[in-house]
Amino acid sequence: MSLYICAIFKNETPYLREFIELHRIVGVEKFILYQNNSSDDYHSVLDPYVAQGIVELIEWNIPVPSQSPAYADCINRYRGQQVWIAFLDLDEFLWSPKYDTVEEALNTLPRSAVGVNWCMFGYSGHEHYSPEPVIERFTKRPFLQDPASDPVNTHIKSIVWMDQGVGTAGNTHFFQTTNGMCNENGVSFDGPFSPHSSFILRINHYFTKSRDEWRIRAARGRADGIPREYDTIYIEDASLAVEDHEIQRYLPELKRRLKCLE
Repeated sequence: MSLYICAIFKNETPYLREFIELHRIVGVEKFILYQNNSSDDYHSVLDPYVAQGIVELIEWNIPVPSQSPAYADCINRYRGQQVWIAFLDLDEFLWSPKYDTVEEALNTLPRSAVGVNWCMFGYSGHEHYSPEPVIERFTKRPFLQDPASDPVNTHIKSIVWMDQGVGTAGNTHFFQTTNGMCNENGVSFDGPFSPHSSFILRINHYFTKSRDEWRIRAARGRADGIPREYDTIYIEDASLAVEDHEIQRYLPELKRRLKCLE
């Protein structure tokens, strides 16, 4: 069984290596990356991965909304193959709190489409960009200790088993499949939201990063064409409520890998 990631990006070069290497640690074999009108030097990071067959780089220079067409293209390329594909953004890190790899977690679930809840992280008191890994810099979540207490964490992203009928469903994060959609507990649901459960699979969503990084991101716009607003919930003191270091169990290996790539 193979696990791939599909993502679309624009001007994300400072974060590409961490996104790839963290996900390689948790078992992702290949990255299908759609480059959407970037003006930075993404080739300097991605070309070695392309040469190794780790990254399939697709130049996707179409105007927004560009995300949904990119996902549809990925589905057409991989439909019918015996592979899982996780459809993520570059600020999202998929991992398993229970297992060493995401693949181990998926082996416990039906081969259909799995909706994974995210946990939103705020700016964690950081004003500016710094080169340390994102999972090291941002450790604070808003609201209550239990991620289920934050309604926004009912949102899901999808991991889809491609050896079935697959189609987009009017929302870039929810897919229609022959075998339906379930959460990590095997419970079926319909739509881009599911009651929060993140004991087997989880997405850490680094929504803002620092204040400066958020301003740059907000000005860049969204790949789905929806205007991005300045969200004070995740950029102000509410994002300092809860320390969450669980994903940092991967940090030593991540830093070792990033050091080797310098």
